[in-house]
Amino acid sequence: MLRYGYFHDLKSGPKILVWGGPDAMARFYEALALVAAGEGPQVFTDIPGCEPVDGTTVEFETVGEAEGIERDAVEPDLFHWRADAETWVWFQELVEPLMHCSVTKPGHCILECVVGGDIVVMVSCGEYPDDLKP
Repeated sequence: MLRYGYFHDLKSGPKILVWGGPDAMARFYEALALVAAGEGPQVFTDIPGCEPVDGTTVEFETVGEAEGIERDAVEPDLFHWRADAETWVWFQELVEPLMHCSVTKPGHCILECVVGGDIVVMVSCGEYPDDLKP
């Protein structure tokens, strides 16, 4: 299962945490590839086996220049993650090693644009329990 949620103060700041095992990382990797190609999911829950732990929705948006992730001004449970195709590919490359994690070799990566708000996306494999809540 691929899980995600918004954590107001996780490891010194606000984050969208995406976590699961190696199979979940493979699904996230594939979703990023599809987004980069302009064919991908529109929201995280379009990824097979992906569910929020807190009712948040994260939309993928491919734009001309990477902007990062920000909370919607009207709907506080909605986040817009905007990046250009090149940045989606770079994020995919950062996630790839997590497809090979294990209980003895957990890991994570930070998917952050040079520009953007305070919120970052942290993708983790083998570091957090399935029942983690914000």
